[in-house]
Formats: sequence, structure tokens, C-alpha cells
Amino acid sequence: MIELEIQVLSDRREGLVMELGQVITANHYALLRQRLTQDGRGAWLSMVVRGPSEQRFALEEMLGSHNRVLSFEASLCEEATAISVAAPKTAWPSFLPEFRVESERTVAAPDIEQVEQLLPKLKQDFPNIYPWLAALEHHVTGPAREPSLFLAGRRAGVWVYKRDYALDSPLSLGDAIKRVAVPALRQIAEIEQRGVHVHVLNGPLCAADGRSGCRFYGGYLEGLLGAAVAGKKVRVRHLSCRSAGAAHCSLEIAH
Repeated sequence: MIELEIQVLSDRREGLVMELGQVITANHYALLRQRLTQDGRGAWLSMVVRGPSEQRFALEEMLGSHNRVLSFEASLCEEATAISVAAPKTAWPSFLPEFRVESERTVAAPDIEQVEQLLPKLKQDFPNIYPWLAALEHHVTGPAREPSLFLAGRRAGVWVYKRDYALDSPLSLGDAIKRVAVPALRQIAEIEQRGVHVHVLNGPLCAADGRSGCRFYGGYLEGLLGAAVAGKKVRVRHLSCRSAGAAHCSLEIAH
């Protein structure tokens, strides 16, 4: 077991502890103490959590990619470098058990174990990834399917960026889309790009029967661009999907 100090910046404080707490408990961590403050930049949430060391990377990935998070830092407690706002010494003795039960009912968390097993196979056969993604969809069903595809995409995007596109200096969003996102996405899909909008044409992950898989492409783009863009967190919004009757799957990139 390890203890992590985590600091998060969000644009608003309402519901922040609850939403990020769901991610923490979904990764088998316990929230020991927390402090929520506000300044001109937004809401700062500082937390100390305890859980299994093998889940650390997955927890940091999910928190860092959460749509409420603008910036994120984490360190082992003995490192004592990531969090500058001191957390209170009191824990949540009565709130946490109730919260854990609620999170099991409401959180659509990815199947981290299945994603971890998938990643070496994706890397080995890249760009021939679709048989492995089909296997992931076979093993992960229900609410966990799309979050698992997103996490697999994000992890794959980070790996491809580090392998093929890592640069000495960060780029603007427009340059990163042109120089990183478009060529990397074209390795695995037929696409059209117009500014910050990307259309995936005939994506094999999305079928006309209503089964959408383009969350993988969104995660892939966020993983690719996360380290490439200067200054701000990159988010990908899903605008339309072939599974819902659209002509193609449309994604919008923003920060």
C-alpha cells in the first residue's frame, strides 16, 4: 500500500470532491483527508489517498484525464513536493463507507485490468489494432465498455506520441493537430480534418446497430496531444457517431 498526495485545479468547486472521489474509490484507493480552496484561477482540491501501488498509474491516468480537471499533480507522500496546500489532519470516518457504496452504483469506470493486458498487444501489432480492440469489447461489456475503450485509446496515444512525435518544445493546439494528431490518427483510421474538427470515416469501432466505439479515438487524440500542446489541458468532445445514424463520427478538439 502507498499514500499519494494529489492536487487538482478545476474551473468550479461544486461536486468536485464527489466526482473525483468516485474515481479514487473505483481504483481501490481510500481518501484519507482533503482540502478544497478557491482563488482567482479556480478551485484547488488537495487530497491524501491510500491504496495499492499497482493501481497508481491507472489512478493518475483517470484523474489527469477527467473532464473536471484543468491541471493535476501527484507524488508519493515521502516525496512531499507536489502539493503546496496543507491538508487537514482529520479523515472522513463516516462519509467514506457510504460514498463507496454509491460509487459502485453510479460510476462507469474502465476495466483497468483488461486494458493493462491489452496494451502490450496493441503496441506489438500497431497499427493493426482492431482485432485486439474487438477482443477488449468482448471481455468488457455494459457501462465499462466505453470508458475502457477511452482509457485504452489514451494510453495508446501517449505511447505513440512518445515513440514517434516527442518534441523538444510544446506546440500550439493548431500546430499539434496538424503535426501530431492528424498523421498519428491516419495510421489507424481514414479521417478528414477541418480545423479543430476531426471526422472518422467508416470507423470499424462504430456500427449501425447503436454500438459506439469512437471513445477510443477521443482517448487516442487526448493521449497524443496531452504532452504536445503548450499550457492547457486538451479535451476531445464527441459530436456525432455513425452508430446513431450520422454519416461519420465527428470529434472536436479543444483546450
